[in-house]
Amino acid sequence: MHCLPVAELALAQQPEWFSLVPQEVREFSMELIQQYMWLVYLVGGLLLLILLVAVLARLIGGGIRGRRGSRLGISEYYEIDKTRRMVLVRRDNTEHLLLIGGPQDVVIEAGIGNLSAVESVNQPQPMRPPAPRPAVFAPRRPTLRPVREEPEM
Repeated sequence: MHCLPVAELALAQQPEWFSLVPQEVREFSMELIQQYMWLVYLVGGLLLLILLVAVLARLIGGGIRGRRGSRLGISEYYEIDKTRRMVLVRRDNTEHLLLIGGPQDVVIEAGIGNLSAVESVNQPQPMRPPAPRPAVFAPRRPTLRPVREEPEM
């Protein structure tokens, strides 16, 4: 088996137009590329490092958190169909059941697990007098007086 040196192998695989480029230009471009290869390796290494950190953060569960910790979160969700979901949202130790998707979002139940909210719902509300009803006219319309015109001067 006959082995070619790497330089001859590289020249053997060059396209035809490459032989039209002068030797000095080819050598200069190769030197220039070799001078900046450290930059290519550095950028590639940084990209790999960023990708590794992102994957680890995703695996560990690094969700988006507020400045003061995790006050808001999704406890559970159930997919009803392709567009609608039942979502149990937790906020400050209180849960809210939501139906999202479809034409509109609906709050099914609010204040789950919050004792003060449950107590306020169970307390009877004081009776208020009914709101006044608007005047309703009978089939006969009221008689209207003509507007008095002011005398001209």
